[in-house]
Amino acid sequence: MLKTLNNKALDDLNKNILKELSQNARITTAEIGRRIGLSAPAVGERIQKLEEMGYIKGYRAILDFDKIGLTIQAFIHYKVTGLKHAEMTKLISCIPEVVEWHTITGNASVILKIATSSRQELADIIVKLEEYGETSTSLILEGSTVSKYFE
Repeated sequence: MLKTLNNKALDDLNKNILKELSQNARITTAEIGRRIGLSAPAVGERIQKLEEMGYIKGYRAILDFDKIGLTIQAFIHYKVTGLKHAEMTKLISCIPEVVEWHTITGNASVILKIATSSRQELADIIVKLEEYGETSTSLILEGSTVSKYFE
């Protein structure tokens, strides 16, 4: 069953707006309107409603970590054994090199995406995490952020 937006189905126009924003969050309402056949004010109203209803949680820039000197990027599977969930989230929030994290199912409790400028910084993070659990680290060789939900 489709979720509703002000008592109407999440229609194709709203899905198309979400698609356009997921591909380029800086696109103008006028350009979205041109692409989907609505006026810019109508698109703006729909975007505001999508935000209010929680379909859009925020907007962000996708950084090129290599260009800003954070050339060591890794995923760390972290199996927490010595902390409660709230304590774990506090620990993670104190590590500025963590650019993304997710609580997951499976052998690990959390998966962290780390961006550092050196192998030593990564090693220091691993040592800090291992005070409260086990880690398994994979270096990122290549990657991309994609949104194919609407394709």
